Amino acid sequence: MATSSDNTKKAIGDLLKAADRSIKEAKFDEALSFVNKVFDVDEKNVYARAYRERIITLKNAEAAKAQQQKQEAASKTQKKEETKKTTEEPHTPPPQIPAGGVIKKSPGAREAYKTLLGEIWKDGIISAEEQERIDAMRATFSISEEEHNALEQEVRTELYLADVHDACVRGISTFDDLRRKFKITENEQRSVEPTIQKYLQVSNGKGTVLALDDDETLLTIVRDVLQDDGYTCHIALSGEEGLELLEKITPDIVLCDINFAKPHMSGFAFYEKFRAMDQFINVPFIFLSALTEDVVVRTGKQMGVDDYLTKPFDSELLLVTIEGKLKRARELKRAALFRRK
Repeated sequence: MATSSDNTKKAIGDLLKAADRSIKEAKFDEALSFVNKVFDVDEKNVYARAYRERIITLKNAEAAKAQQQKQEAASKTQKKEETKKTTEEPHTPPPQIPAGGVIKKSPGAREAYKTLLGEIWKDGIISAEEQERIDAMRATFSISEEEHNALEQEVRTELYLADVHDACVRGISTFDDLRRKFKITENEQRSVEPTIQKYLQVSNGKGTVLALDDDETLLTIVRDVLQDDGYTCHIALSGEEGLELLEKITPDIVLCDINFAKPHMSGFAFYEKFRAMDQFINVPFIFLSALTEDVVVRTGKQMGVDDYLTKPFDSELLLVTIEGKLKRARELKRAALFRRK
């Protein structure tokens, strides 16, 4: 039994087919009336938007062709008059429009073509009818093969990343089916891999920790505790070493001692350099220190540090602190991703 949605889709399909027939017969006003009826049913229909741009472009081409014919007729008349003259004079012919008329792209033509590609690629399957629409739009808008390939790649990767993001939110971490669906090549996969890793980091229960301390024994213990609990942990014996690591990794949270042996930078100095990097502006940062003086704690809080743990600390306190900070950070990241989607 056909649903209301099915009936609507059929009605829109019939109207667009009628518009196609009118376009082939060069009845552009009639074609536009069919498209407007689609808008009456679905005012945001992407096919109708693309068709409207196509019709406008074709009407412009028809007007250009008519102007060309008018100029050609005027030119012939002028030549007949000139043959009557006994003295030939230099003559500069009027500008000519290339045969077939100039098809000038309307401002929305490229966007309409991309929108059409996005709608067609949404399910990863291009039917013969959809391919005909693409070919017709390409011809109308004078989209070169190079432009088409670039736009299609852009559309495929955008749709792929959107579906990957949804999968990550649902806890899915393998995307082979989606790669096949959108025909993502190896090079395309490599180019979007950093974005996918960010999606996974936001969605996964655990994450990557960067820990800095000049006490190697303590660092080893911290790393073992975190890795046993499912985290990935990178360690550094100084702020300088930590900065080098940041060129290779993207931590979800940082644990950092305050006092390092000279000539190494202090934890405060490392924090300032870390926060100056745009990509880490929202990454939670926790100071670790054996110092309990109020001035030290107050300085860290004034700088904007997220928390402060006094050494020695037990493993349970370390884990629950990290878990709490990461949970809040991921909630904020997830909200930001949904807003951009």
